[in-house]
Amino acid sequence: MKPEFIDTYSALQEFLTNLPLPKAGPPCLYVDLEGNDLSRQGTLSLLTVLVVPRNTVHLVDVTTLGQAAFGTADVNGQTLQSVLESEDIIKVFFDIRNDSDALYSHFGIRVAGIQDVQLMELAGRSGSKRLINGLSKCIEYESSMGYEKKREWREVKNRGRRLFAPELGGSFAVFDHRPLTPEIIEYCAQDVQLLPDLRNVYRRKLCDAWWKKIAEETGARISLSQSQNYNGKGRHMTLGPPSWSHWAPTAAERNSRVLLEQEDGHRASEDSIKAETASAPPKSPHTDSTAEPSSSGAVQSEIGVIGRALQQMMQQSAGASSDGDEDDRYGGFSSSRAYSDSDEDGTGPDLTACDKECGYCGRCMY
Repeated sequence: MKPEFIDTYSALQEFLTNLPLPKAGPPCLYVDLEGNDLSRQGTLSLLTVLVVPRNTVHLVDVTTLGQAAFGTADVNGQTLQSVLESEDIIKVFFDIRNDSDALYSHFGIRVAGIQDVQLMELAGRSGSKRLINGLSKCIEYESSMGYEKKREWREVKNRGRRLFAPELGGSFAVFDHRPLTPEIIEYCAQDVQLLPDLRNVYRRKLCDAWWKKIAEETGARISLSQSQNYNGKGRHMTLGPPSWSHWAPTAAERNSRVLLEQEDGHRASEDSIKAETASAPPKSPHTDSTAEPSSSGAVQSEIGVIGRALQQMMQQSAGASSDGDEDDRYGGFSSSRAYSDSDEDGTGPDLTACDKECGYCGRCMY
């Protein structure tokens, strides 16, 4: 699909006004960020959003709009910042850490309501959970795409990387050049379109106990990314939460999927949103905001069951573990903890998490 490029206030207002934002059921928004060294030291250049009910991709030009990209309000007073900070509106990312770092450091945005697909993959994995995987490795080995689609995905990925990857003679500055090249636009749009499929693949492997662990660790990642000493580059970024390596749900916990099934129970509502948005004409920013489709309004009025239940469980867990080790609560990603050049068995550094473009180990300069 051809992405919509948003680089004016009016286009941003229309995008916000037309966003479906149900507070129950499967998430509607899948988000990815790009920049020149995306972090507190670099820039945040583009915000890509996949809107699932409409199957549309939108690229918000942060370089051009600056602070207005997040502060511009629609007719209901809603901004992109308020959407990103809402606990009730679920946004799906792949590895929230550096995205959260850039959003908080440059624009003061404290993300909430986040689901992290990278942690879903790790939780559902049957093998070792010592190292996390990058997005490319997940797509390559676990996406349900057919051979031809994966070949096209690789070609788009490689065309983009040749423009921005330093080891290939490119520069991350291309994300701030205007106009953007078609290759960069295509590169930005394609990965976010594959996140729903990956999320579904991993989610089928999970139980409520792992869902709770994912929510806790996502919160820990966000807290750490906003801390003064956060370092988003280095081999320590390849490590999974230490407490996950030797933990497993009990037999009873493995069979419990109440929280997950509550989301499944709202899929009929999501299907009705898709049907209505496909048949209804797009809403103008000046349209009366009270004229909402009946089923969409019903979804908006539903309680965010999963989010609230998880929040309650996390609060109880936090009270029980408040005296625990700081590094363990933050998933072991403290910047003060060095990644040793030798593994426990003395065989040297394990870089199996590296997919040559993950940005973690520094070996590829990306």
